[in-house]
Amino acid sequence: MSWLTTIIPTRGELPELPGLVPGGPTPVLFLHGVLASPGNFEGAIRSLLEQGVPVIAPTYGDRGTGDIHSSFRELEDMLGTEVLSQHDQIDIVGHSLGGRLGLELAHHFPARVRTLVGIGAIYRGVPRGSTLGAKLFHTALGTLGGPAYRQIMVSTPMSAALPQHTRVISLVSDRDSIVPVSSAELGEIRRLKGVRHEHLPQQTEAILQALAWRE
Repeated sequence: MSWLTTIIPTRGELPELPGLVPGGPTPVLFLHGVLASPGNFEGAIRSLLEQGVPVIAPTYGDRGTGDIHSSFRELEDMLGTEVLSQHDQIDIVGHSLGGRLGLELAHHFPARVRTLVGIGAIYRGVPRGSTLGAKLFHTALGTLGGPAYRQIMVSTPMSAALPQHTRVISLVSDRDSIVPVSSAELGEIRRLKGVRHEHLPQQTEAILQALAWRE
């Protein structure tokens, strides 16, 4: 368990989520980022529920701090056994690491992810600092914060190809000091002004607009 998860509280409150109904409307899967939780998306989730849209919002990988590959397998198993067995397609909204995992899921389940909305997504990772101070900081963060922090710091960008049959929309902010634009841009780009990285999941209107084409 990450030490930081024991001292940093979650944000927002996840409303009660009804179970999925086979053959019902296309559900939306919300994926939080590192050291986060589904409650970060409270506004968007409540709005979709009011419209009758089914929502899945798991807490995965020790609040996203655990090994990224293990988190992917956890989500892959959940989707395959609990969601895609009842629905032909899903939409995914992912913040930060959640955007990267959503992209990997779209490639893993071809044509099953209809829309991927990445919000400050680390599609290509976060550049590793080159100075000694930056290296020491990242080492300490990885030790205290969990494996995911070490894994998202990269010397060369991760591959981030557009999946076939999936519409990808990226919400990027000029005030995001955590994930650079070069990592967060993929597919259709929608720019937000003045929004910090940690506040991006609360941009309910922008998220709903990105999903507005859905049936």
